[in-house]
Amino acid sequence: MVIRMSKRKRRTLMPMGTAGLLSFQTEESGGIKIKPWIVVAATIGVVAAEVIIRLI
Repeated sequence: MVIRMSKRKRRTLMPMGTAGLLSFQTEESGGIKIKPWIVVAATIGVVAAEVIIRLI
């Protein structure tokens, strides 16, 4: 007796442990390191400068 599986059941499934999460490198690479608050402050400064320029 030959039992044929449907195409649906022949698929290979990914392990459930990953649950769609990506793995990222934990090693730090070279480059400029900027603290997050500096980026936020610079963004606010640029926006404030643009508003002031528009008002003049």
